[in-house]
Amino acid sequence: MKKALFYLLLVFFSATTLSAQKTFQGTIEYKYEMKGEGAEMMAAFMPEKMVVKYGEKSMLTLMEGGMMGTMMGKIVVNGETGENFVVKDDEQAVYMIKTEDIEEEAAGKEKPKIEKLAEQKEILGYSAQRYKITTMQEGTEMVQYVWITEELKAPEVDSPAGNQMGGMVSTEYIPGFPLEMEVAIPETGMTLLLAATNIDKTKVDASEFARPEDYEMKDFEEMMQMGKE
Repeated sequence: MKKALFYLLLVFFSATTLSAQKTFQGTIEYKYEMKGEGAEMMAAFMPEKMVVKYGEKSMLTLMEGGMMGTMMGKIVVNGETGENFVVKDDEQAVYMIKTEDIEEEAAGKEKPKIEKLAEQKEILGYSAQRYKITTMQEGTEMVQYVWITEELKAPEVDSPAGNQMGGMVSTEYIPGFPLEMEVAIPETGMTLLLAATNIDKTKVDASEFARPEDYEMKDFEEMMQMGKE
């Protein structure tokens, strides 16, 4: 499950190819919130927010707060080098993720059922449309509601992780940029809410997406095995 979560994050909020949209480069912050019975117990595990940084062809995802924030590290999809890796500054290590593993994870997903709902609203100054998305995850049906704006698009990332959104839905099916997401977690009675709280269009330096040369290189599978101990 933890391994799947990393792969889901690798394909979170990625590129679309609509020329009518304005390509975004900068930083977006999303706030986490859990609702439902047991949500307070999950609060210590869940991060407080997620920060996503977009360069010209790359992206970086960072969780802040909670046990998950410590566990995850910085997840980088570098479209310039074609590398995907996790940076753990506390260990001074870089865990390299194999391209074929990402492709296998994406290939195993079934085509989602998409419903465009009759709801629109403004989020941070952008017009957004609500969608209902039904997918199968490890044999379990998952339902999520996503608010998408077509006024922005992320840079095109040359990576197997490059055209998926939310880890579950390809932008082939929903063109646009996600600003809010609501996911019902099966068999828990809890709902995960993720909402954009700040959009900063300041250009992100390319060094943010570079692999630290002085860090020890390790295999991502080793990181997963450590998490099971």
